[in-house]
Amino acid sequence: MTFLPIVGRELRVAARRPATYRVRFFAALAVLAFGFVTLASAPASTPTHQVSEAIFALEAVISFAFCLLSGVFLTADCLSVEKRDGTLGLLFLTDLNGFDVVLGKLAATSIQSIYGLLAIFPMLGLSLLLGGVTSGEFARVLLALLLVLLFSLAMGLAVSAAGRETRRTMVLTFGLLFFFAGLFPAFAWLQEIFLGGGAVIGNWFLPSPVGVLMTAFDSYYRAGRGPAMFWTSVGIFCAFVLGALSFASLLLPRSFREEERELAHGSKISFGWRARFRIGRRSPARRAKLELNPFYWLAARERLVRLIVWVAVVTLGAIWSGFVVGAFATRQSGRGDDAVGISFLTAFALHVVLKGIVALEASRRLSEDHYSGALELLLATPLLPRTILRGQWLALREHFAKPILAVLLVNGTLFWLVGFSKSAFGTDPELRTAFCAMCLGGALVLLLDVRALGWVGMLTALRSKSHARAVLATLGRIMLLPWAGIFVFVMLSIVRQGMSVKIINELVILWFVGGAIISLTAAAKAKRRLLSQFRTLASGAKVKLLKDVSRPNPLAWRIDPGRCV
Repeated sequence: MTFLPIVGRELRVAARRPATYRVRFFAALAVLAFGFVTLASAPASTPTHQVSEAIFALEAVISFAFCLLSGVFLTADCLSVEKRDGTLGLLFLTDLNGFDVVLGKLAATSIQSIYGLLAIFPMLGLSLLLGGVTSGEFARVLLALLLVLLFSLAMGLAVSAAGRETRRTMVLTFGLLFFFAGLFPAFAWLQEIFLGGGAVIGNWFLPSPVGVLMTAFDSYYRAGRGPAMFWTSVGIFCAFVLGALSFASLLLPRSFREEERELAHGSKISFGWRARFRIGRRSPARRAKLELNPFYWLAARERLVRLIVWVAVVTLGAIWSGFVVGAFATRQSGRGDDAVGISFLTAFALHVVLKGIVALEASRRLSEDHYSGALELLLATPLLPRTILRGQWLALREHFAKPILAVLLVNGTLFWLVGFSKSAFGTDPELRTAFCAMCLGGALVLLLDVRALGWVGMLTALRSKSHARAVLATLGRIMLLPWAGIFVFVMLSIVRQGMSVKIINELVILWFVGGAIISLTAAAKAKRRLLSQFRTLASGAKVKLLKDVSRPNPLAWRIDPGRCV
């Protein structure tokens, strides 16, 4: 049990880190703020136990999202970074084995999320004090959240043990989590829409994190097969966690030795095949890019990002098409409205995934070059910072122009169906107008967000210590407030049991205007700072605002050499 001293040391060190305090504080603050808004916006005539149930369910959803995405940003790159730095072999020179390394890394990288989840638990307990939530339901939801967190972290460790590059490990981890948490519920809804059956929560939800959370609530647990489904799902996820940790522990020493052997022997066939797969063959178009902008040629030659984005767009587009077809096929059976609503949710998920991939790619090249020192070598050449930024932006436009057009086509199809197809979308005219505004506004916000994510991603790549942190910071600056606004909108509609169409239109317009302002402001600030301070940020020096009394203007930007990283 040599991993126990490592785990104990990491617990003591992590407990004193400022980042741990921030995670605990903001996690508890977010859950408490959403609960307070729900309580304050509830009508006076609503019974207390119904308000308590709504608060508990909404806070559980927030905690579920936090737990599910923890593995993407915390453990997906914790082992692969050791491979890239060449320090993994030093660990195996000691008496540590694969289990010790994996469990030690799990404690080192995930302790912040554990502390954050522990800070959320007392906030969930407020609903227990208000009434309407039983102690059994409270305990089951806490168990479900803990299992989802361990499942996400274990999947990240398993992928990190098999991979080497940050982008691949993060994308594969997110893909696995989306497969379990998104595709299984989508298949269940498609089965219900086309075949019927009367119960959506069925066997499809057993291996899904969504299923283990939903069956933990009393509304599902006390109905029919509720207890059997919940405990079966708990057993499945315990097996998933143990299997993923065992897979990572057994694969890590073997994959490390295989990579070392491959590097030692220098397999030209393997490296040549990988190079052709990643960057393709030489062509006159690539030579033209090199002559136009060398950094554009460097950033645009990789084809993996296009494969990733097209797989995501085609997969979600196929699911969205299934729900759209279901809206037409089941319009007389009463299940067409469900298909319409889920088609809008699928389109929103398509927007979210596309924006996440844009943030991932916008920060990747500069983050990797900054970490390896290649960016400073580029700045020693005649290339200007403006040329580097221009080349990165041209590469992003080449990678994502066609996928963005495909997503805009989804919005256009929904706009046409809502506005002109009364047989499948039989809603009143005012609600049709609201949905049409959502389609058009979502298309405009997509373009603005992609532009903002590109510039902010390049800035955070130079300021963050790792690529995963840069992606998280980029999404947080651009998408956190709009996503919180959507959640508040859904929360108000649930607590008030529906809203008038006039209020819905006002909230939609407010959300679009606010999102556009955030994107335009963030993009302008990031672009201005990159153009003026690119060399300073690339060198690792921190810019500090100092007074200079020798100049007429008392405020001047100066570089503090003592604060160089």
